[in-house]
Amino acid sequence: MRFFLIIGLVFLSACGGNNPLSSLIGGEEHIEIITIGPYLQTCYGAHGERDCLMEYNQESGQWEFFYEGIQGFDFEPGYIYTLEVRLEDRGTEIQDVGRYAYHLVKLIEKKKAPDDFSYGW
Repeated sequence: MRFFLIIGLVFLSACGGNNPLSSLIGGEEHIEIITIGPYLQTCYGAHGERDCLMEYNQESGQWEFFYEGIQGFDFEPGYIYTLEVRLEDRGTEIQDVGRYAYHLVKLIEKKKAPDDFSYGW
């Protein structure tokens, strides 16, 4: 019996992480804290070349393209933003858009980027 209790606790803790996929099953919403970089970068999506926000990935320690917009967020170059966002599952039926829509819940921090800021490329 103790074995099943331990397995159950491990399973529940694995499902409760900061993974938007695990908590959006069934159309539920999910709240995340994200860091947005101070400058747009050229990226390539389904409709060709465009400018993308950059998001800091805590796990890899690297900046990555953020292909989605954030509804309610007004980007101003030169600042690093910490945002609380709500992810809304759009489902997989819609083509040429990401699975999740991002909505600004709260601007946690907006700080001036250092003059020598670089994305590390």
